[in-house]
Amino acid sequence: MQHSISKLCADSLRALAKDKYGIKLKAAHAHELIAAYLGYRSKNALLAEKKYPISDLAKAEVVVMVSDEVIDQRRQQLEGLSTELPDSYTLGEAVYGPLFSYEWWGSELPPFRGFDKLAKVLLTNSSQYDAAFPFHRDIPTDHFVSVEDAEDFVRLTIAHAHAPQSEDSLAHGYTTVTLPRVAGHIGYGAPQLMPTVLSGGMRVTLKSLGVRP
Repeated sequence: MQHSISKLCADSLRALAKDKYGIKLKAAHAHELIAAYLGYRSKNALLAEKKYPISDLAKAEVVVMVSDEVIDQRRQQLEGLSTELPDSYTLGEAVYGPLFSYEWWGSELPPFRGFDKLAKVLLTNSSQYDAAFPFHRDIPTDHFVSVEDAEDFVRLTIAHAHAPQSEDSLAHGYTTVTLPRVAGHIGYGAPQLMPTVLSGGMRVTLKSLGVRP
């Protein structure tokens, strides 16, 4: 099943390169790029995954795409890869698009292009956040995200602040979001939110929470 998903995406990527850009993308290059888009350093690493195989993607409630910067770095490492290929964002559409039409896609949401975008959507739809920080409806609040990438989960720390100017600006609270790994390095289970309200005049700086304005 790992190979089936990789092949589906690789075929889509090669078709895009040929049909739209007139570029013959080698199968080996396509599979290495797919591995990168799924969060792995190589095709072999993707196929060797046992704990959180990408074949479990249908179990994921949230999918977060690998950043374009990471894909750009991998592209630079692939010897002989055409420099005429479109940007990594465009290539990503060919990678993820086919998955929507197959049984491997289980999330009701489209893939998120980054944890910061996911964080803001989660807060917007969270009754926990609303209850903990009711004033956010009346006072413009900015959100800043730091990411802890562990073996079995990704944890986001989302600092909430009013018009911050620097790392030393004060946050009036923060929310941690734990995302259990489900499939590779892109598929996660149900997000677990925990708001923390700083009461009694307590404040923490954005820097202490590991985020920057």
